[in-house]
Amino acid sequence: MRILRYSLMLILSSLSLIARGGDFVSNGLVYCFGSRSGEVMVVENIIDGLNSYSGVCIIPTTVNYDGDNYKVTAIAELAFADSHVTDVVIPNTVTEIGEFAFDGCDDLVNVTLPLSLKEIPEGCFSRTNIVNIALPEGLEVIGRAAFEECYQLHTVLLPSTLRRIEAYAFNDCHNLYEIYCASAIPPKANGWGTFAGVNNVDIVVPDYEAVDSYLSDKAWGAEKFTLYPNEDIFIPSLEEGDAFEQDWQRVPLGNNLAYKVFDENDELVAVTAADYCYLTSLDHDAIYTIVPTTMMSDSDPISVMVDKTTGIDSFVLEEFPVEPEPIIVSHWGTIYIYGNTHGKLVSVWDMSGRLYYERMSSDNHIVDLPRNRVYVVRVGNYVKKLFI
Repeated sequence: MRILRYSLMLILSSLSLIARGGDFVSNGLVYCFGSRSGEVMVVENIIDGLNSYSGVCIIPTTVNYDGDNYKVTAIAELAFADSHVTDVVIPNTVTEIGEFAFDGCDDLVNVTLPLSLKEIPEGCFSRTNIVNIALPEGLEVIGRAAFEECYQLHTVLLPSTLRRIEAYAFNDCHNLYEIYCASAIPPKANGWGTFAGVNNVDIVVPDYEAVDSYLSDKAWGAEKFTLYPNEDIFIPSLEEGDAFEQDWQRVPLGNNLAYKVFDENDELVAVTAADYCYLTSLDHDAIYTIVPTTMMSDSDPISVMVDKTTGIDSFVLEEFPVEPEPIIVSHWGTIYIYGNTHGKLVSVWDMSGRLYYERMSSDNHIVDLPRNRVYVVRVGNYVKKLFI
């Protein structure tokens, strides 16, 4: 019944947007003028009855039309629904995202949300293939069915400001295995089916006192969850920038953690758990700072030099130089490590910080680990999380 209701909403809203149309197009995005002067919102791009957005979509903070600049402050309902976008970066000027804005985007893997966002609306990212998501500080509500049927969702990082998670928000997210909750007070999550179809999830909270608080809450103390206090684990990871455009450079991230991105003035410009961050090109050389974080504790900062003409020029890792990454996989309770690992120290922890294995690389497989847990595997300076 809920699927039918969503489908009807999609059809009716799509007809409304087609009838209204966009006011203008700029760099492949369709805009409508907002209710306030000087502001615009992103809307659908309907061609032959289909939403034609695709690939990487970096929404600008401002857009020029007919000689005037307009601030991008909103994304309309269904703006990207059922399109083929793969990566979306939403600027900090956006304060509102419409319901079902990205619903059914089954190519969508990476999302960076604006720091100004207060609510993830109903069905916003339902039926997408997002793998990891960091929700920004300041966010208060995750709406009904916001991430429903996100079958590839592994890691969710929730801010300390989150107060409420509505019904069906993470319903049928079968591969969700870790949630970082920065709030010491459990967010209300008593709606019907909020975590239905979810099992064996590690919940990481600020400290042991917070563990007790979550355990006493009916929603979070359920058997499907295992609660741990936050541990500081340094996870270095950056690679060569692999894309350079006129307006931005792409930097690969990874390792299922969030990353804080600071500009050359040390101002926080993004928090993301996506595979990439996109650094804005300037008219001069600039140094950005990227900080791996659990949203409760930060690792050592990594400086990124961006050349104004050639893109990513270099990474400055004070103690941990970039090195070829080994391949680390798990199968039936065994961790397998492939690649040139000779002479490298191999360590395995669980999410409570308990060390299970540590020795120099030899036979490249680790057996007899307890099942249904998330482990942190470190090979030399490279770290990866695995669910066994």
